[in-house]
Amino acid sequence: MTGELTLSHRIGALAQLTLQDPRQAAQVLLAEPVPMRARSAGLLLVAVVSAVLANLQAGLNPQPMDPLSAFMLASPFRTALFQWFFLALSIVLIDRVGRAFGGQGNFADALLVVVWLQLLTLALQFLQLVATLVAPPLAGIIGIGGFVVFLWLMTAFIAELHGFRSRGRVFVGMVLTALGTGVILGTLLILILGPEAFADV
Repeated sequence: MTGELTLSHRIGALAQLTLQDPRQAAQVLLAEPVPMRARSAGLLLVAVVSAVLANLQAGLNPQPMDPLSAFMLASPFRTALFQWFFLALSIVLIDRVGRAFGGQGNFADALLVVVWLQLLTLALQFLQLVATLVAPPLAGIIGIGGFVVFLWLMTAFIAELHGFRSRGRVFVGMVLTALGTGVILGTLLILILGPEAFADV
């Protein structure tokens, strides 16, 4: 029981530090001796929970969706699969692109960073879900605010992971990498599913 309380306290303290000083929080996180098996299991767990929350959100606030979103949200299992894939892809990109520009990070630590930030994102998803029930207009504000906070935290954590000094350059690198990856994935989806699948996008 004491161990559980201690772990909960440490997680809460790290969450607070993450919002106050993300680079310092990244140092604390990366110093933790988390086994690789636990990091991998954490990735699967956050993907599954995120998928469940996303499907609940879609069910509570049904709106017309583009074909791709409708396909991904067709079932919690499919959503979890896509969520895991995109998270895993982001880990690979954070590791490879960062090291290509002289970064000192590694895959295992990139995995830990993504799992931790996604865990915090789950809290925002839950708040957005609750807001959908009690104050729907607030849900949109939480979604936008959460996205901005996520980008801010991810920029700081990647900078600390790879030992980069400039957060601005890290942010630009993130945006360019995301755009390039989006174009490649979009092209592949069009080739696989056909252009008619995206006629209404």
